[in-house]
Amino acid sequence: MALNRYGFIVKSADLEMFKHHARLHSDNFDMSIAGVADVAQAQMVAQEMITKGIQLIEMCGGFSAEDAQSVRDAINDHIPVGYVQYTDEERQRLQRELA
Repeated sequence: MALNRYGFIVKSADLEMFKHHARLHSDNFDMSIAGVADVAQAQMVAQEMITKGIQLIEMCGGFSAEDAQSVRDAINDHIPVGYVQYTDEERQRLQRELA
């Protein structure tokens, strides 16, 4: 089976999982995007994505390795779950820019 159904989860304190979601779709690409406020919501969204045939979930840089593992656990490691990581240099840059 070809990989063409993706899930992406973003996190911000003011996002609501039932309100903030979208879909990007073409003949060869289908992505469900969901906004959540916390890891508990990410777990629920991931479980729903599984029911919709999502084959891979990626999580934004606002999540940690522990958060990604908790999502894996919530979906019984049914599909791959990854998360965005920044290099040490980029983390330092983010701290300077957001200070």
